[in-house]
Amino acid sequence: MQKRNYNYFLLIFFAFLLVVSTIFTQTLTDKATQALQKGNIEAVETFKTSNEMQHLVNFSFTLQSRFSQLAAVPDNALDVLGDSLTLFGYNANVLNDAIAHKAPIANLKYLMDAVNTQLNISYAIIDARQHQNTRLMETLTDSLRKSKPGDDVYRYGVLVEKFLESQLQQTLVTNSTHASQLSSYNRILSVAAIIAVLIFTTVIVVRQWQQLVLIKELRLAREAAVKSRNAKDEFLANMSHELRTPLNSLIGFGNLLSDTPLNDTQKDYINTIISNGYNLLHIVNDVLDFSSIEAGKLRIKRIPFNLAELFEDLKRMFSAIITEKKLTYQWEIDPQVPQMLKGDPERLRQVLVNLVNNAIKFTAQGGIRLQVRLLPPDNEETHKLIFNVIDTGEGIPKEKINLIFERFEQLEHMTTRQHGGTGLGLSIVKSLVESMGGTVAVNSEPGQGSTFTFTGIFEKVAEIPAIADKQSDKPAADFSGYTALVVEDNAANRVLIKHLLKKYHLAIELAENGLEALERIQAKHYDLILMDIQMPHMNGYKAISIIREELHINTPAIAMTAYVMENEIKRCFAAGFNDYISKPIEEADIIGKILKWMPVPAEDRKEEAEGHPADSLDFFKELLGGDEAVMQELLTEIGKQWEEDQTALRTAAAAGDAAGVARILHRTRSTFSAFGPNHPIQELLKDCRITGTAENMIHTCEQLIRQIGEKWNFIIISG
Repeated sequence: MQKRNYNYFLLIFFAFLLVVSTIFTQTLTDKATQALQKGNIEAVETFKTSNEMQHLVNFSFTLQSRFSQLAAVPDNALDVLGDSLTLFGYNANVLNDAIAHKAPIANLKYLMDAVNTQLNISYAIIDARQHQNTRLMETLTDSLRKSKPGDDVYRYGVLVEKFLESQLQQTLVTNSTHASQLSSYNRILSVAAIIAVLIFTTVIVVRQWQQLVLIKELRLAREAAVKSRNAKDEFLANMSHELRTPLNSLIGFGNLLSDTPLNDTQKDYINTIISNGYNLLHIVNDVLDFSSIEAGKLRIKRIPFNLAELFEDLKRMFSAIITEKKLTYQWEIDPQVPQMLKGDPERLRQVLVNLVNNAIKFTAQGGIRLQVRLLPPDNEETHKLIFNVIDTGEGIPKEKINLIFERFEQLEHMTTRQHGGTGLGLSIVKSLVESMGGTVAVNSEPGQGSTFTFTGIFEKVAEIPAIADKQSDKPAADFSGYTALVVEDNAANRVLIKHLLKKYHLAIELAENGLEALERIQAKHYDLILMDIQMPHMNGYKAISIIREELHINTPAIAMTAYVMENEIKRCFAAGFNDYISKPIEEADIIGKILKWMPVPAEDRKEEAEGHPADSLDFFKELLGGDEAVMQELLTEIGKQWEEDQTALRTAAAAGDAAGVARILHRTRSTFSAFGPNHPIQELLKDCRITGTAENMIHTCEQLIRQIGEKWNFIIISG
């Protein structure tokens, strides 16, 4: 009985021991589980913090890149960049709070200092851009590039991430210590913890892999965007050429026909043809200008012009359609407005043409009135003008007023069919006005008419230049005794140019492509070459390159191009053309270009030299329309090319390569062709003959380089 009781008590003892052991083990298991859960939560938070740190670093690099190129960012994107900076600062503060509550570390403070530095510089750049402080903006942008706060954010971010990783590692070690003190249950829990860690590690690896995939996709998307942009530019250039070539014939023959005896009906017909030809040309120009605005390539000139003459030109331009629609047309310039202003007359004309054309389009009765008044200036060096274009037309519904300046927007779906247009005119007006430092607005009442108002900033003109007497739109010129070669693949354009120049007694010979032109130029001397760019067999660029580089012929050559994009115009000068004229060709323009480049008799040249110093840049300024920005850009390019020509000339002379020296000298003449055929540099190159031994050639080349260098230095100083 006692033995049985003993066994009973022993059983109870073992049961009790088992229960206690189970409770103890369960308690330890619970503690281990809680420790593991706590460690897992910390690991998740650490992972999230690490992930947010990575996003913050990437965000910092992106903002640094965008602000380093802020000059190319359109004004309407500044608000988006400001919001991005706000979000960047907010994320940094949240991340700082999340890490600081764990343990204060010095690298976190350095990280926030780098973030604040980047924010301060970026906000300062936006502020300078909004206040149009270009110099301050460039200084701040240069400071941003040099200091590279994004690199500091990355460096201290990596150190903070290492600290977080260290904390994560310490948590895992603690969990393993707890797990090693337990029985098999604890070992199971340890295995579970390891599995959990592996899962988190897998998640991290997967996320990193996804980021790499995303970066690759973004790179491919960027390459596709660049390819698409290049394709768009090429398409616009080709479209311009294909449309302007037939327009050249249409408008040109229309103008020639209008100079012949016609009855009233025939005059109406031909005026309609010419008017619609110019309408189509305006549509092409709108599309090209819109593309330039989108690409940020729109350039505003700063040249003197007469505002009253511009308004007179507008009146003549619209006189036919005003008469046809039986409307009135008036313009008024406040007497306080200066006669001469400095700005971009062509862009101002384009704005007014779009607004007046729009007013005429939607006005059936009444008329159009233009007003110009002077506003208080922002500074003493500029004039601020306000322009009003008032019509008595259909008016604009209130719900449409906020949309009319958007691209491709028109009042109704039927507007295009009723009135024509692309929907780009007012969008271009808004962009051009803003480029001139102004704003545009509209006030309209349906059925009563509309008033478009815009402002513009123009510089003051210190000296009023002499105004040429405009008695006739057609230039007076007589090219008797001169012969020009016209190279054009379009038969209609060949005939047009032949008949147009025949009126000025200029002998014309025709070639259909570059190959035929080369044959004619080698067989006969011409006083001038007029050459199309886009031709079969051999285009104009290749032909002029051979003429300059291989044949060493310096006959003045004018490119006739339907490509009017800025890069194509620069390409014309780089290829060796002396000048260019865009299609459709206007009679006054082409005669003016020919007068500029046609050789003049010796006695006339002497008189011209007495009136204009040989070293002056009058020819250069006239060629570029007085646009100082373009002049400086071209002078820089000429300087770079002259440095290359000097090096090549010395190398060829040292090698005794007379043919190479001659080729380089002809190339140098093309380099300085923008200064005019009678400039002293051109005279030096024209009269120079470098032959003999290598030693003599080196001596002569150095002497020539020194003489040209003196002239070039004078140009740089005086320019």
